[in-house]
Amino acid sequence: MENCQPSGSFKLRGLSNLCQFAKSHGYERFVCPSGGNAGMATAYSARKLGMPCHIVVNKQTPESTRETIAAFGASVEIYGNSVNESVVRAKQLTEEDPKLFLVHPFDHKAIWDGHSSMIDEIAEELGQEPSIIVTCCGGGGLINGLVRGCRRYGWDTTKILSMEAIGCHSFNISLKNNGKRLRLENMTSKVVCLSVDEVCQEILDEYHKAEPPILSRLVEDRDAAEACLKFADDHRVLVGLACGTCLAALYKGMVERMLTGTEDPKDQEFDKVKVDLNGNRLDEYYNDGPIVVIVCGGVEISMSQMDYYRKLWDLTV
Repeated sequence: MENCQPSGSFKLRGLSNLCQFAKSHGYERFVCPSGGNAGMATAYSARKLGMPCHIVVNKQTPESTRETIAAFGASVEIYGNSVNESVVRAKQLTEEDPKLFLVHPFDHKAIWDGHSSMIDEIAEELGQEPSIIVTCCGGGGLINGLVRGCRRYGWDTTKILSMEAIGCHSFNISLKNNGKRLRLENMTSKVVCLSVDEVCQEILDEYHKAEPPILSRLVEDRDAAEACLKFADDHRVLVGLACGTCLAALYKGMVERMLTGTEDPKDQEFDKVKVDLNGNRLDEYYNDGPIVVIVCGGVEISMSQMDYYRKLWDLTV
């Protein structure tokens, strides 16, 4: 339940670790390009560390999110239409100020190490290796952290299920490109927090290693929104659309079909599995452990936003 983090999402784990790294190396100020959650985590961390902070958001970031970031004491600048465009602006600012550190939202080893602490808590609570960890994917930082944590515990048969919304599926489109980075030119999804047009190289390197394996699945924006509404009804908890992509894997029966072997073969196209002489899949990564779903949070969510989703997609939940 990463939505319970002080900044509202899992991002605090990795970015607080990166901010501490930067301070220990003599930097005096932070700049973070963000769609929302990373900016919130950086602003919170900067306040705790007593350091100035500037957040570059894009035009898709809701006004309410910008106001909340500013309430943590950070200055906020609006630039570009995606996280990657905001990254360009943030890099420009660091070139002008040698004491300004770029807090990248997903692409740094300190971030991945911070996110890996999630696995420490999962291991302590479960006491066994999970069969599947369901998570979302924007730029790949969270999954890189989960991979590191699993490897630390020797969980080499745990499948990490990467969920993306169609229209911001930059990881999935790279897999279709033989596992090589490919920029998603036209982002049409409303899942703003996952709207990164190019994943980091590290997640593709980990995909090829498959230690543990990373699987990729897609849902529609509507499915993510419906999952958010159902989760609110079932658990009285509000989460953002990015988190809804994870929850949709359960509510839409995707995980169940994976476990029962009833998935459409097209969905398994990029899974790292072996086949026998007859072409049958040999799932060398199978284990019967529990399923873990990362409820990653989302600072943009509110009752009015949930009502907007309900009306936009004519949802009857």
